[in-house]
Amino acid sequence: MGYIICQATIHHLRGRLRALRAKYAGKRAKGMGTMDKILIFEAIFLISYTIADLVIFYHVGAEPTTLTACVFSVCGLENGVMGWIKTNKDNAGKEAPEPPEDRPEPPDAGTT
Repeated sequence: MGYIICQATIHHLRGRLRALRAKYAGKRAKGMGTMDKILIFEAIFLISYTIADLVIFYHVGAEPTTLTACVFSVCGLENGVMGWIKTNKDNAGKEAPEPPEDRPEPPDAGTT
């Protein structure tokens, strides 16, 4: 009984996979965007900076606190600006919804 159920499930899933492949045939997936590349670069840079900072701290006994603050603040600012740009791009494509026409406006609307 279990064998028959498994075979039926496999047959169903293969049919579904064929249908999905036919539906998305010819459509190319989007490549990695510039913002994604910048985020990956920043992650690698911050990890390597942190490791180098720990090595300097181990050998010298002091940390370059001003440099560390500047590096992390510049990267944080860059990420904030990229997030702001992304949010504005997402919101630019959306329009404000219209209120339903079957609902009347309240009597005090428009008065102060």
